[in-house]
Amino acid sequence: MNLPLDALKTKSRSGLNFLGRCMKIGWLPIALIAIFVLQNHLFNLLLDIAPSHYIIRRTVVSIAFGLLIFGPAALMRRKIAYWHLGLAALFVSVIFIFQFLYYSYSGGFLQASAIWYAGEGLTALGTARTLLTYRLIFFALAPLLVLAAAIAARRGYGAPGITLSSREKIGAGGLLVVFAALGYGYILLRERMEAGTTVHLYQRSRLYDMNALVAKIGIINFSLEDAIASAIRPHRATAADLRFIKSWRQTQPPKSDSGKYFGLAKGRNLIFLQVESLENAVIGKKIDGQEITPRLNQLAKEGLYFSNYYAPIGPGTTADVEFSTLNSLYPLPDTAAFIQYAFNQYAALPGLLKKNGYHTYSFHGDVASFWNRANIYPQLGYERWFDRRDYTVPRAIGTYDLGDKDFLQQSIPKLQSMPQPFMATLITLTSHSPFELPPDLETLAISPASPLNRLQRQYLQSIHYTDEAIGTFISQLKSAGLYDNSLIFIFGDHGSFSNISQALGAVKTPFPGLQNFQVPLIILAPRAALRGVDSSPASHLDIYPTAARLLGFSPSSTMFGENLLAQRIPTATIRALISGTVKITLSDKLAYHAADDGVFEHGTCLELPSKKRIAPSACRSLYESQETAVRASDAMVRGNLITQAENF
Repeated sequence: MNLPLDALKTKSRSGLNFLGRCMKIGWLPIALIAIFVLQNHLFNLLLDIAPSHYIIRRTVVSIAFGLLIFGPAALMRRKIAYWHLGLAALFVSVIFIFQFLYYSYSGGFLQASAIWYAGEGLTALGTARTLLTYRLIFFALAPLLVLAAAIAARRGYGAPGITLSSREKIGAGGLLVVFAALGYGYILLRERMEAGTTVHLYQRSRLYDMNALVAKIGIINFSLEDAIASAIRPHRATAADLRFIKSWRQTQPPKSDSGKYFGLAKGRNLIFLQVESLENAVIGKKIDGQEITPRLNQLAKEGLYFSNYYAPIGPGTTADVEFSTLNSLYPLPDTAAFIQYAFNQYAALPGLLKKNGYHTYSFHGDVASFWNRANIYPQLGYERWFDRRDYTVPRAIGTYDLGDKDFLQQSIPKLQSMPQPFMATLITLTSHSPFELPPDLETLAISPASPLNRLQRQYLQSIHYTDEAIGTFISQLKSAGLYDNSLIFIFGDHGSFSNISQALGAVKTPFPGLQNFQVPLIILAPRAALRGVDSSPASHLDIYPTAARLLGFSPSSTMFGENLLAQRIPTATIRALISGTVKITLSDKLAYHAADDGVFEHGTCLELPSKKRIAPSACRSLYESQETAVRASDAMVRGNLITQAENF
């Protein structure tokens, strides 16, 4: 009986000796794994992404990823190991830095699809410069610094005289895989226990708020998961999608062109003024006794002002706004249609007007390649677009150099030279983050005692400047004889990501955070009885059908928006990024906010306008109709089925 026991003890000692030698050889990869785990926690702590929530889960999966990316170095020769560790550390450091900067700028996370429009990210370098600190650099580059110190000390990554045989290396590699699998298996088990169903990480993340997902698995695992999801996500409509769209189209009631406002602006020019980062919070507001937007305030009184209007956007931000307003389609949640689907066949507003005798133009102060406009504009129906080459920059102002006053003033003679009727889309630039103006153009006198932070002060100064530019532009339209014969839409493209609503005490939306998507819409139809304030929910999808019918045209039947001037069921919907599921949706009577876990019954349903909380079941019809709509919109865009769907 002693012999088997002795053999067992010998094997046990041998196993412990093996593990001990692995630890001594792999001390440097182990140190980098520990730093990597700490970085994942610090990332959430610095950005306040539920830092104390799911800390065990985040630790376990961070170790699992660390084992896979750093662990193999312990099985390599010294020089190869150094190269491997250096590249691995650089890889995670780059992800940390870019995700940190992007979240600080936009409140969201970079997605794998961003690689398609990385060039456009160069325009945000000014913002990145203000966010890039020595603390961030040290935080992100810590593994590289430790590696450099180890190399400088010539300590290697192992211990003198200790090696592993080929068989032991295979065993050690197997252990790395097993421990990593156990780590990922742990979180999947926890998810299964909470959900009560068998799920895998990709499926589960589609239902989760992205902050909650990063809180659980860390930003690096999030980036890996998103890259895998992007690779396997279908980008073309399937036969099932086609059947779904047909079924959806058959259930849609016909949209009537009747109404007293149909053709009210027949024969007029159509001017869209898309204003960068213009939030509804500043309309009608004062700071230290001064109106922030006095010209827009006056225009809101002279025209029809929509005060409960929203900007549903995806990762394409401003480009998504153009896409939604011109097509009355939902922006995609995981990529920019302007990039991925530039050559689709669209039934856009410029194309509709062009077919009916209009000349169609777009004006923007950046290069034509910005957001791939030069490729998609012909598909949308624009016959010409003016860009940076068509303007002079007498003085560099803001992120894009061409200030809004110069941009709009130089656009007037271009508009005058156009054959009428025309459609012109003008997109402003100066109020783009980081909202930097020369001191002499900061004309708001904001008290040093104001509770606003630096970014918010800069935002108010820049939007005040842009407001003045808009006022001058309207005056110049009148002087040029264009104002009275035009239908003008002025709207913010998206929020400022500065929390200005909270700072100004302008939060009136049903749910916290929803005000960040609230922008103003002002419709001006000179010499027409089109005035007042409309507080019913609306969004960028509603601009196309409204403008087309005011001009007397029947728009595409594939639109998802409503004519704001006819009898309608007012709705506005905000989607979750990446997953595309409905996050918030509201009508004039109900508002629903989905829960982070994706279970409908766990969401919040409010009765409006009282904001009284009621059973989620009361919001089910609203939620499901919007879920169906966004699915149909996505399928038509991804499958290039827009014009085909008109015949279903």
